[in-house]
Amino acid sequence: MKSLFPQNMMEGNSFNKRDRNPLFSSSCESLLQNRIQQEEQSSRIYHSMSMWLNNEGYSGAASLFAKYSAEENAHAGWSRDYLLAMGITPNTPALTSEPSSYQSLPQIIEKAYDHEIEITKQIKEIGQHAMKEGDHMLYTLVAQYLKEQVEEHDKMQTWIDKLKTFGTDKIALRWLDDEMGG
Repeated sequence: MKSLFPQNMMEGNSFNKRDRNPLFSSSCESLLQNRIQQEEQSSRIYHSMSMWLNNEGYSGAASLFAKYSAEENAHAGWSRDYLLAMGITPNTPALTSEPSSYQSLPQIIEKAYDHEIEITKQIKEIGQHAMKEGDHMLYTLVAQYLKEQVEEHDKMQTWIDKLKTFGTDKIALRWLDDEMGG
């Protein structure tokens, strides 16, 4: 049976010439390496919020933000998997520490909403770059992220709407905490 690879490719580990997919640009790689860092940092932010909420007695909200933290790690995995499919080893990014103290559950919801706005802006930038380069494969990954962002905005908008409608007194917050844990 004839080999799929010419003899000269089989000798001297010449496969290294083709480690990286030639259809994937360095600029797109940089954007996805950054996406991994940002998603992992988002996980850390939500984990920090979860710990504070738990310590303050908001067990439902703490559980929900712990779930959000795990979801953000899964989103980082989307970019890791894409880079691996392109023959690129993803970086293990350095992360910054997050505050361990917050003022209130409403403040956390507001900060989480603002954070999701910023994440959406970053993802849209990747989408614009992918379209500018004509990288439709990367754009399918961006579309997956953007679909997820619609869900993220919906979740945060729901909590903000409930705060506006029912208030922020102790009874309203207790009710909201129960709902967030449900």
